[in-house]
Amino acid sequence: MDKKNKISGEQIKALVITIIIGVSILSLPSTTAMKLDNSGWIAIVICALVTIPFMVMIDKTVKLYPGKDFFEIIKEALGPIISKIFLIVFLVYLMFFLAYMHRSIAEIIRVYLLETTPAEIIIITMLLSISYIARGGIEDIARMALIIYPIIIGFTIFQLLVNLPNADLTNIFPLFNVNFKAIPKSVWSIFFSFAGYELLYFFLPYVENKQETLKYSLKGMLLVAVVYLIMFFVTLSQFGIKQLKREIWPGLAVIRGVDLPGYFLENLDGIVMATWIMVIFGTVAPALYASGVILSDLFKTKTHKIFIFPILPIVYIISLVPDNLFQLYEGFQNILNYFAIVSIIIMPTVIFIAAYVKKGRKKA
Repeated sequence: MDKKNKISGEQIKALVITIIIGVSILSLPSTTAMKLDNSGWIAIVICALVTIPFMVMIDKTVKLYPGKDFFEIIKEALGPIISKIFLIVFLVYLMFFLAYMHRSIAEIIRVYLLETTPAEIIIITMLLSISYIARGGIEDIARMALIIYPIIIGFTIFQLLVNLPNADLTNIFPLFNVNFKAIPKSVWSIFFSFAGYELLYFFLPYVENKQETLKYSLKGMLLVAVVYLIMFFVTLSQFGIKQLKREIWPGLAVIRGVDLPGYFLENLDGIVMATWIMVIFGTVAPALYASGVILSDLFKTKTHKIFIFPILPIVYIISLVPDNLFQLYEGFQNILNYFAIVSIIIMPTVIFIAAYVKKGRKKA
């Protein structure tokens, strides 16, 4: 474990927010609306609550092994063979995660900004850009998260304020007309939007004050849920349930209908997209970094930097597999959901139980 890297609890909160909130937030309102209509907010709340026990498991697992990093913890808890299998599955998940994120943002940029630019060029540019920060250390990524997370909060507040004057609050009701049979499908459809907290495994061992890590992690998840809920209600109040279901990226579409006083800005698309590209950096850079350190551990190298560039063409190829948006958001995301179940539910549970049992045996 590299003892030079030290991060704070506030940076952990920022990492949780920036890693989880990515391009999914832009389509999340319409995805939940299609399954639960006006009660889509219930799926958001349920997903946020479901993540809490697994975040607690990750936190407690790290605290069971003070002074050790994720790779030392998983090897001691599961043994060398099973730990390698878990790491390989985790690596594949991260590759698909990165590919999905890059392809999504490329499609969004093509629609709103660069209509004639091939998606391949946008993806390559994004990959090369994030490789710079991913080659850095944990402190670098944590500092980046601390810069980006106020942007996310500011953007959310901005969305709320500029849309509030024209909001039709009657579009929000009824709030509790719930189709309980549709809740599981709705939760499944947005499950991936809460993925990312599993990367806490890589960062929690480096927090200076270990006693406050869980508090800051849960604060981060609470803010994520609040941001998602605000985005859902803002878009619902503007579009109404029928139009919201038809929008692919309602989080961006709602900005197009904004008229600022004085018309000092004619078109907000460019500003919003520039801001959101920065937000995406906070999501994909930690994932690329984690992919590099996993390969570094598997191949027993001194640094993860040598693996960052070889990962890029793999992510690029995977990102181009879907032929269109339908394949990206239906087939590709379903694959990701299955990988996410393993990485953010099964793995934390198995590692925690194994670690707890082994520690209990040693004490006995």
